[in-house]
Amino acid sequence: MVKKGKTSKKSANISKGIIFSFFIIYLLVFGGIISGFSSALQIADPAGFPIFITYIPLLCYIGSLFCGFGFLIFIRNATARKSRETQSRKKIKSGSMYKQALFLLIFIFSFIPLFSPAIDRGENTQHFSVYNPNWNGASDFKRIIENDGYDVMTVQSSLSATERLINTTINGNIKRSILLILMGPNQFYDPIFEIPYFITFFAESNSLLILHDFGSTSTLLWEIMLASVFDPSIQVPVTIFPDGVLRDNGSYAPDATTDFPIIKNFNAHPTTTYPNIISDVILSVSSCAVGGEFITAFGWDPIGSTTGYAFIDKNENKMYDSPEDDLNLGFMSFFSDLLPLPFPSTFPLGGYSQYVFLAKDMGTGKPRLFVSADASLFNNELIDHPSYDNTQFAINIIEWLTHVNDPGDTRPIEEKKGEWVIVFDEAHIRPEISRDLTSAGIFGFVMQYIVHLSTNPITAWIYPLLALYTLRKYLPKKDKKKEERKIAEEEEKKEEKARFRTSSFFAQKIEEFRDKNKYGEALKLLYRRLERKLNAQLQGQKITTKNVIDLVVAKDPSITKLKIKRLSKFMDKIISLKEGKLKVRTEEEFEELFFEMGWTVENM
Repeated sequence: MVKKGKTSKKSANISKGIIFSFFIIYLLVFGGIISGFSSALQIADPAGFPIFITYIPLLCYIGSLFCGFGFLIFIRNATARKSRETQSRKKIKSGSMYKQALFLLIFIFSFIPLFSPAIDRGENTQHFSVYNPNWNGASDFKRIIENDGYDVMTVQSSLSATERLINTTINGNIKRSILLILMGPNQFYDPIFEIPYFITFFAESNSLLILHDFGSTSTLLWEIMLASVFDPSIQVPVTIFPDGVLRDNGSYAPDATTDFPIIKNFNAHPTTTYPNIISDVILSVSSCAVGGEFITAFGWDPIGSTTGYAFIDKNENKMYDSPEDDLNLGFMSFFSDLLPLPFPSTFPLGGYSQYVFLAKDMGTGKPRLFVSADASLFNNELIDHPSYDNTQFAINIIEWLTHVNDPGDTRPIEEKKGEWVIVFDEAHIRPEISRDLTSAGIFGFVMQYIVHLSTNPITAWIYPLLALYTLRKYLPKKDKKKEERKIAEEEEKKEEKARFRTSSFFAQKIEEFRDKNKYGEALKLLYRRLERKLNAQLQGQKITTKNVIDLVVAKDPSITKLKIKRLSKFMDKIISLKEGKLKVRTEEEFEELFFEMGWTVENM
């Protein structure tokens, strides 16, 4: 008679095995096909290539791996009946499921930043990234700085990561300074974290280079101004970068449009005269600093400006239309009642020279700041242009911000450059349309929150508690057997002391010397046995602590330092006692030396 139960169960197991095998093979093959397709598409259309496609093979391989583990578990359960029955009787706790899900989530977040570079090979196509070798990257800017003799680093997570560099030293006595370069950032600077950072940053002799590109630099300058409220020594003026493109009908590239203005008007300043004299600098789709002639009243040192035919074009008709192209000052109308004259509703952005380069020196040995209304002048497309001085201008700015050409410092310039670290902020450069799914972007995203939460006083206490709760199962536990042995040894010592106190030998000696307090004489008498043994082994040498230690080490080279220290301490005391330099006045001191003498005899 056919047993339907066994047959159906066996058929179900076979079906499950086939399904597991199918998904393992399918995911591996599909991942390989998508990997080849993404490589071909990236070569054919690198600009329009969606970065998320490179992670589909990774998901397929991870899915195949999980299917493989599931298949192995299924085989084990199918072939071990007893194990399967035991497993079926166990009650699954909901708490353990949540804990497993938490560990799986931690595992994914921990290992994806480590393994993702194997998928995208660490390539970076972000605008103004120093790792982007394309026309819109800044790899040439990084190379020029390195060739000038500086150490260059980048930040992928949080600006507070540079604080460890501020506290580093050279040769143990010279603190290193930081030149932080914010090149075309387009991500929001969180004031909760950035204001405390810049308070610390400007408290040291660090410098800041801001290269604006219609991003978040205007907000950052306001945050730095708020930081000056808590620290008046921070003297960073505020400026506004308006929307719209800067056009200069009086000076622009002959082979381009007015979107590429050429700056020829430079004021006398170290950044324009040393070590290179600057005459022509080309920009690309730039902005400007609002203020005109009022820039100096704000506290800035104006460095470079356009011709008088420049203007901001907001409606993109390549003409200056007022008031459409002007800056809206509607937010200032709230203060119009406090001013003696009516305040205008707009500020003109045409009809006069527009400043594009500003500088601020806070004093000798103090921070310096340089602001450019355009970041594209230092990208790979323009920085090496042979017709313009963009490369020389970049070198001038870097050397002025790092104080290496200050006239009062006569040290070698290489030594002064070694005191600085040039740091590019890559954490606030992200794709303008989608999330950053590159390996560097994922790593920075994860580390940013870890750094923020672990350095914030409000949330820092959560980390040790979370780590203790989740990892206490894997932490080393006390050895119960070792603890039991230790307790047994202590009990044995107590019993030995009790036996010693009640023995006839101890009773006779104590009764004999108790009335006269001659514990030292008793110890000298007991020491004679050990003394005879030492004289026989030292063969005529004087009994000293050093000679005894040398004898013991020669007999047993593997003796521990703890035993040597204990033996030295006893010999010093017993020799001092015999020479009359040490007095034993209490019964406790007598017992201690007596036990140490017995231990010494056993270890000789």
